[in-house]
Amino acid sequence: MDLDFIKDLCEKINLSPEAQNTAFRVLSAEKQEICRAQSYADLTHLEIPYRRLRENRADGAAFCLSFALSEAERAFAQYQKLNIPEDIYYDTMRDISIWADTCKKEENVVGLCELSWIRHALYLNLFRIGRLQYQFFKTNHTVSGIPLKSRRQVPIKSGQPVLNIHIPEDGRLDYSACRESLEAARVFFATYFPQYTYKGFVCDSWLLDTRNALFMRENSNILQFSTLFDCVVQTKRNNHELLRRLWGIHKASREELATLPENTDLQKRAKQYLLSGGKTGNGYGFII
Repeated sequence: MDLDFIKDLCEKINLSPEAQNTAFRVLSAEKQEICRAQSYADLTHLEIPYRRLRENRADGAAFCLSFALSEAERAFAQYQKLNIPEDIYYDTMRDISIWADTCKKEENVVGLCELSWIRHALYLNLFRIGRLQYQFFKTNHTVSGIPLKSRRQVPIKSGQPVLNIHIPEDGRLDYSACRESLEAARVFFATYFPQYTYKGFVCDSWLLDTRNALFMRENSNILQFSTLFDCVVQTKRNNHELLRRLWGIHKASREELATLPENTDLQKRAKQYLLSGGKTGNGYGFII
């Protein structure tokens, strides 16, 4: 474990000073346990960090952050082996900082509570290229909740290899930046993973909920983003991801909705829509 590398990594991904201090305290005190956890690590099984998080949220989050930074150091060697540019590496690992900030904002805990998500970046299953992230993925229309009638009309069938688009919570969702990211992604995967033959891109997100047009401004970045897709279908499930993204909460009663702040135009419009009985959920988009 190279602490100098990890310190430099923390600075380059803009990890908060508080999170850095917590991580280095754990890295110093629990080096053996972190190394033991690394011996278990793969895409589906991270036994020690997950157990620590279940047993004690604050202690576990601190451990998960330290573990993720240690694994990020090991990931760097894999990037070098594949000759992937360092800027892609640091942009991808910046998700650690984004989710550490989310952990602090939503739970007032210093650390990382979303290791189950960050693992995709740590084990080279996901890359950030410009504004967007791309994950190796196989479609499953049943799991994704795409209605049966819609499955017959979508351009990519279930069970196909694709690149799954994710939108990190990191700045404006600029249309041009997203379009440039898509073009760069095609070049990136053709260059560094030419053996991966994919059918196109997919995205499962609240940003693609077709009902967003009922309350968002016509020229909003979110609605512009949806025009990048060749086909968008509404999934069956309703969820409250909009609440999490706009206000940092997972659910709210009508009384609680009425007290939510209206600091942005989008918050104001979304609040009025929800109070009038509007529903929110996910849309599933395809680019071929």
